Amino acid sequence: VLGINNITELVKDGDILAVSGITGEVVINPTEEQIAEFKAAGEAYAKQKAEWAQLKDAPTVTADGKHFELAANIGTPKDVEGVNDNGAEAVGLYRTEFLYMDSQDFPTEEDQYEAYKAVLEGMNGKPVVVRTMDIGGDKELPYFDLPKEMNPFLGYRALRISISETG
Repeated sequence: VLGINNITELVKDGDILAVSGITGEVVINPTEEQIAEFKAAGEAYAKQKAEWAQLKDAPTVTADGKHFELAANIGTPKDVEGVNDNGAEAVGLYRTEFLYMDSQDFPTEEDQYEAYKAVLEGMNGKPVVVRTMDIGGDKELPYFDLPKEMNPFLGYRALRISISETG
């Protein structure tokens, strides 16, 4: 759960929190009824997840016999294990900006090479779509001072940065 305004002001030492990572709901000092609701929702999710796990090796075929590729999006090389464990046939989008967002400074060429290599090797020849780092717009880096723009989603970001910053 992210983006709760003033959470450190709202929660006091000793408070009990009920948190749903599914809905993003956070309740401070929940009632017994709310606790029961959160527990029931968690149990229902665990049951659903177990049912989905049984389908991980099922063929991805429509009722009329057309095969489709089941792909997963990832943000780090660590995510590859989940892709393989859950029956995905490919990485539909490797969001490389997380390599930048998880660093205190620009990742070196070697850092990037090792991350991309780990993903490709971990996928054992399965397809991987790599997106150039999508920085700008809603994703900023404290160590990269981007110009302020009226619409940063259409401005200097992602591939435009990659092209202009090559050495």
